[in-house]
Amino acid sequence: MRLSKWWEDVARDLRFAARMLRKSPGFTAVAVLCLAFGIGANAAIFSVVDSVLLRPLPYRDPERLVRLYETQPARDPDWRGSVSWPNYQDWTAQLRGFSGIAAYEMQGRNLTSPEGAERLKAVAATANLFQVLGIVPKLGRGFSADEDKPGAAPVVVMSERLWRRRFSANPALLGQTLSLDGRPHTVIGILPDTVRFPAGSQAELWLAHVPAEGRVDNRGSHYLGVIARLAPGMTPQRANTELRQVAQRIAEAYPAQQTGRSAAAVALTETVVGKVRPALLILQGAVLLVLLIACANVANLLLARAAARQQEVTVRFALGASRGRIVQQMLVESLLLSLLGAVLGWLLAAWGLGALSPLVRDSLPLAGELTLQGRVFGFLLLVAAGSAVLFGLTPALQATRGELSAVLAQPGTKTSASRSQHAFRNGLVVAEIALSLVLLVGAGLLLRGFVNLLGTKTGLNERHVLTAHLPIPGNKYAPEQLTERLLKPVLERARALPGVRSAALISLLPIQDAWTNGDYTVEGEPPPPPGKEFFAEHRVTSPGFFQSLGIPLLAGRDFAEEDGQRREQVIIINQTLARRHFAGRDAVGRRLMLGGDSAEIIGVVGDVRQAGLDQKPLPEVHLPYNHPLSQRWLFQEATLVLKTSVEPLGLTSALRDAVRGVDSDQPISEVATMEQIISRSVAGRRLNLALLGTFALIALVLATAGLYGVISYVVAQRTREIGIRMALGAQPGDVVRLVMRQGVVLASLGVGIGVLVALSLSRFVESLLYGVSARDPLTFGVLSVLLGGVALLATWLPARRASRVDPIIAMRGE
Repeated sequence: MRLSKWWEDVARDLRFAARMLRKSPGFTAVAVLCLAFGIGANAAIFSVVDSVLLRPLPYRDPERLVRLYETQPARDPDWRGSVSWPNYQDWTAQLRGFSGIAAYEMQGRNLTSPEGAERLKAVAATANLFQVLGIVPKLGRGFSADEDKPGAAPVVVMSERLWRRRFSANPALLGQTLSLDGRPHTVIGILPDTVRFPAGSQAELWLAHVPAEGRVDNRGSHYLGVIARLAPGMTPQRANTELRQVAQRIAEAYPAQQTGRSAAAVALTETVVGKVRPALLILQGAVLLVLLIACANVANLLLARAAARQQEVTVRFALGASRGRIVQQMLVESLLLSLLGAVLGWLLAAWGLGALSPLVRDSLPLAGELTLQGRVFGFLLLVAAGSAVLFGLTPALQATRGELSAVLAQPGTKTSASRSQHAFRNGLVVAEIALSLVLLVGAGLLLRGFVNLLGTKTGLNERHVLTAHLPIPGNKYAPEQLTERLLKPVLERARALPGVRSAALISLLPIQDAWTNGDYTVEGEPPPPPGKEFFAEHRVTSPGFFQSLGIPLLAGRDFAEEDGQRREQVIIINQTLARRHFAGRDAVGRRLMLGGDSAEIIGVVGDVRQAGLDQKPLPEVHLPYNHPLSQRWLFQEATLVLKTSVEPLGLTSALRDAVRGVDSDQPISEVATMEQIISRSVAGRRLNLALLGTFALIALVLATAGLYGVISYVVAQRTREIGIRMALGAQPGDVVRLVMRQGVVLASLGVGIGVLVALSLSRFVESLLYGVSARDPLTFGVLSVLLGGVALLATWLPARRASRVDPIIAMRGE
């Protein structure tokens, strides 16, 4: 009965609140808009956080999955690398803390059909991968135990996405054969579209991995990713201990290859989201600050509205209403405002996610589609309810604390806010300014870091450069035929295209890819001890590559086609490697030992940023593309690089036709300008900057509006006083100074507190910065002055209006 009565009261309060809000459309619109920005921003960012951090990986019991790495604790405690086939085999045989261990390699395959050739991302995995991950095919089956053995008939499992896109979801595809790199593969299964492996990737083919003959016993060939499932009752700590013990036994058995190496097991979820978690949590914290500022604004509006409704509240007290009942009614009004803000915020969030999707997909490992899910809706309702209490409770309590007799004795007069109400409103404004400065400083630091990053010298000239990946079909060309039948003819046709100044190829393009390295020694110098070998990035490069990318030749000469016919191998090294071993000496003519083969240095080129703008140049060795000893470093594809005199992307069709003119089944993929590649390499930082900058701008607008509203309210409350002062001889400048004094005090307090808070929180953004300190005095100083200037402008406008008050009209209005 009591519950029914309470619901009747709530329903009555809702109807009353709706009528009151309709009576004040201006107040309602401003309040709803403030809340919509705060709630909408929270919903949008929470959708991203939900998709990346909270949504479980699409595997069975994903918390039991770990990624196994080889490590080098003495050389670099944070380094985690891929695994050699012999080490994987030893782990499988000796580890008891895992119920299954699977290995895989990211590859690519050329799918050829009457519709044309297409390059597809592929995963070559041991037969037990699906069992370890707990993946069940949508149709057909996974790999059987013998299908990853040498000589087994080649089979393929296909993604649902490819099945629908290329084969119209035809179930009869099972059992048919596809031509992959010119070799027939039988389709045995279709994986559901929810499976993304590796996490966040879009692999479309899964093949049984059979190690190449040269890798079966080669512990120096590290190329595998390894996934394991913890055995029942096994903890990650115990599994790590066992893994390190096994790695120690392997190092003792094979000291030449394994000295200094160990191993580590890392939760699979951590390997996927570990690098992006700090940025996402910072963004989620930023939007919560925006919501707090929005709530403070609405609370200020409600305080002003409560002062105007003091007569109404007093009359209701006089008629017998309890304080609790009036507070409930005002909270219901706040809740209605919050729900209206949530509805508009939902629309803003949906629009924002649509705009964010391209940036997010390029930057973050999504576990699924980026949409407003049910849990996001629940979060939104929670935020709306919390916001209603946050901005509605204090104004409601303040409004019901008035003196009944004083108001009834002078009906129709304006009611001035109490000292406590003034203090509360001023405190809200100070908090808004402080929180705004925190967001502005965060965005400013990211901006400075981003500008520094973009200003980093890449070591190359990216303008008017077109790049395209050229897949190398492993079964179609014998190693000794690859250059003459494919690579050289493609280069000749590319160089002949109108608008092409030069064309070349490289095994891995700078900025886009790295970490393909090998050890070496300097001929004539003692080799380093085991575990402290020298490593350098290895690149297979054609003549003209350095010219095409504008990489300076500092000494010696470029490759020539004749270098491929030389008996001994020649190489070109970069400046970093030359400084390491030949500082102050001429490196040209010296020799390095690469994998047991002697190679003569014929040139030294400038450094480029192989692994990204935020990574220092790595030591690098270039090998001629047409030398037999270089083929082991030319894996599954090369990248064509064309320097053009015309718009680079306009040559895409002509380049594709030129490649097909050499081999009708040969596709190209990932066509992009070098400028696009550099831009994509900083996509994550650009996303962080764009979001935090947007939130900081919203916070600045809300805080400025809040300060303007408070000063305007004060001016309205003191209109009679101002009129009397001017009637007694006060000048307009005196009135401006009088009004601005309060704004200056509030702004100064807000900026001061904001600086202290920003200094204490700056360490959280340190990992996102590049080339700038998290306590950079220039950023703090400039943004403090900027916020202070905006605050003074927000104060000056109502002060100027007050200085133009007609004294007679002001006193008559009272």
